[in-house]
Amino acid sequence: MIGRITGTLLGIEQQTALVDVGGVGYEIECPISTLCELRAIGETVTLLTHFVVREDAQQLYGFVREIDRRLFQDLIKVNQKEKFL
Repeated sequence: MIGRITGTLLGIEQQTALVDVGGVGYEIECPISTLCELRAIGETVTLLTHFVVREDAQQLYGFVREIDRRLFQDLIKVNQKEKFL
């Protein structure tokens, strides 16, 4: 599991931040509130992350605050439980 990413912010496109960590560019999907709090392009950023692996995709979600990440994790748990009902 990838729990946190620290690296250089290379760019923001729609709801995705591109962060360089040791020469590897991570595309991290973020809520708009997180994107608004990120530093300028070229600056070092730290994002708390949640990595989701599904049959058809692997996605990395990023958040500035732990409370936002926990809320996201709680919401996706509810969505998963609905699939089994």
